[in-house]
Amino acid sequence: MDIDNMTLSKLVKELKLAAENCPKCAGTRETVFTSRGRDNIVNCLECEPLHNLLATLESALEYLKQGQ
Repeated sequence: MDIDNMTLSKLVKELKLAAENCPKCAGTRETVFTSRGRDNIVNCLECEPLHNLLATLESALEYLKQGQ
């Protein structure tokens, strides 16, 4: 199975490109530190769905690569 030429790989690449070229925030992601010492990454409202989808798809892609 050629993981790099799969539709999933292409989709992940395109979503990353779209998130980096966001017209609203230009791909920057703010880190907000809480009083408990945790950091929360805050995306603009336009990018947030892309990053949420990317997190899931990147996990699936990594799982497929491990099973190779």
